[in-house]
Amino acid sequence: MAEPWFPPLAPLPSPAGTHFRVLCRDTDTLHLLLYDRAEDHEPSRTVTLEARAHRKGEIWEAFVAGAAEGQLYAWAVDPGRPLLDPYALRTTGPAPGDLPPLNEANRGARFKSVVVGPPGVSWARPGASNAPLVYELHVRGFTRGGSGGTYGDLAAKAPYLRDLGVTAVELLPVHQFDAEEIRRAPGLVNFWGYSPVAWLSPHGGYAAEDPVEEFREMVRAFHAAGIRVILDVVFNHTAELDSEGPTLSWRGLADEVYYLRELRTGEYANLTGCGNTVRAQHPAVRAMIRHALRWWMHGMGVDGFRFDLASVLARDVNGLVTKKPPLLREIEEDPWLREATLIAEAWDAADGYLVAGWPGGTRWSVWNDRFRDDVRRAWLKPNAEAGVLATRLSGSSDLFEGFGPLRSLNYVTCHDGFTLLDAVSYGHRHNEANMEDGHDGNAHEVSANHGVEGPSDDPAVRAARDRARRNLVATLLLSQGVPMLLGGDEIGRTQRGNNNAYCQDNEISWVDWAGLERDADFARFVKGMVRFRRDTPALLRAKFLTDDDVTWFGADGKAVDWKSGAFGYHLKPAIVVLVNLTDAPVPFTLPADLKLRLIADTAAAPPGDFIEGGTRWEKPGYEAPGKSLILFRAGGRGPRPD
Repeated sequence: MAEPWFPPLAPLPSPAGTHFRVLCRDTDTLHLLLYDRAEDHEPSRTVTLEARAHRKGEIWEAFVAGAAEGQLYAWAVDPGRPLLDPYALRTTGPAPGDLPPLNEANRGARFKSVVVGPPGVSWARPGASNAPLVYELHVRGFTRGGSGGTYGDLAAKAPYLRDLGVTAVELLPVHQFDAEEIRRAPGLVNFWGYSPVAWLSPHGGYAAEDPVEEFREMVRAFHAAGIRVILDVVFNHTAELDSEGPTLSWRGLADEVYYLRELRTGEYANLTGCGNTVRAQHPAVRAMIRHALRWWMHGMGVDGFRFDLASVLARDVNGLVTKKPPLLREIEEDPWLREATLIAEAWDAADGYLVAGWPGGTRWSVWNDRFRDDVRRAWLKPNAEAGVLATRLSGSSDLFEGFGPLRSLNYVTCHDGFTLLDAVSYGHRHNEANMEDGHDGNAHEVSANHGVEGPSDDPAVRAARDRARRNLVATLLLSQGVPMLLGGDEIGRTQRGNNNAYCQDNEISWVDWAGLERDADFARFVKGMVRFRRDTPALLRAKFLTDDDVTWFGADGKAVDWKSGAFGYHLKPAIVVLVNLTDAPVPFTLPADLKLRLIADTAAAPPGDFIEGGTRWEKPGYEAPGKSLILFRAGGRGPRPD
């Protein structure tokens, strides 16, 4: 193997001292600032580097005798303006209450880099599941409602997630970010973390003491439970934002290397909606991204990555989308990343919507927002068409032809938007708490309130919402592709109608674990459907369905009218599914030569909504209530009595 996985520009400690390296341009003098304590504003020692003795190309190097693991440090072109090491493996800060103005040039003083050595660990990774279920969650949001919101608290949830049937957790960003960058109103913070300060450093706010070791212990707990760990990584922009934003690290060391500029104006390109765009195809940036992925995988134990606004990674050095991005190829072919799960959010805030044209190879999955919108529209809006839903159930061949259904990461809810309960309880967003005059978030999110906006005690409204939730989850778990659940959806998590809770570190975002009892019936349904999927290999095919794999039929048992709202199908040899998207009951004729067991009826009251093991069904038909999905296990061929 040509090079080790340890990041080559990360500080490397030895018994005698530490070797420091950094990429920096446009200066003949660079300063390494050493600190004794995290709260110190002034360094205890400054090492001044001269280009003639310490620079090779654009890489500066210095060996500091006596500097050991745990040494706090910063880089500086101007000694009064400390900068985080872009390759810092651990950071400290910010200090509570130390809040200079957002555009103050030396805001980087609030953070310090920390020397971390190569770990002497090996990782016992779970094997890839033959029935994968991804579960997206926020470290603090998932645990703060019942405990402290730390990596350790999340580790304690591993048995719960294992019992639910989760095979991989997808964590919202855990790299170091500045939670206090949002200051337009008291109480609002950067909660989600999509504004990185250090790509290789775990967020210190989720740790009791040592974020590196506590993160590793969390990974070990998930691995022991048979659950893989996927990180949501943000390589498309940084917390330095636009020209009015703070200079924390990258900008102060090599601005032209790390950021795209508009060719006409010279201003920072804003293809992310966050003020800046990373110049991902620059050779040094491509290398750094690969080094970061290697570190998280082999130094921290994670198993894969979901790339936020990944279309930025498919743009060339001038910001134009390219069909063969070098970075994607290098990630796919990197020998240290061969076992990594790769997931793309294949769009950005400009013209980079690449869900159907993602230029990555066969190892990539893609977040399928078309699945979310079409499935929600089918169940929550009038005049739904069978053909659209059938396409999503079948793996979205219209989007992923040439790759297969495993390209599709299916979901009906994610962190960005309504929770599942809110999607069936609110007709529009309620984001006033974000203090953006209600204009933030998706104004066109597909949802339905079922007659009452928000919470309701009306039994009919509550029953309709529960039925809608069952329909959405059942469709997700019966579809070809890889399903993803949003953390807490199985126990009725609500954000009170807020569909953009990125700045809410409070009960709006925290999972309320009282839902385990309050929504026990729905949790039982979800667990049952997850187990059913796990036990049904036909639901996870590598190739798109053919006529030999599936038979589609209309309510009368004959050809489907794809413009209608009712259809059925036999996925051979395992299941028969009836779908009624209309409001009125529809009598279905069942395939005559199959032995069937009724497993689920989303219109039935619990426990009839999911029947563990199923019950024999010997009638020739089934009347599907309005807005319902009926699931049978097909257990072999043979006549059923009339």
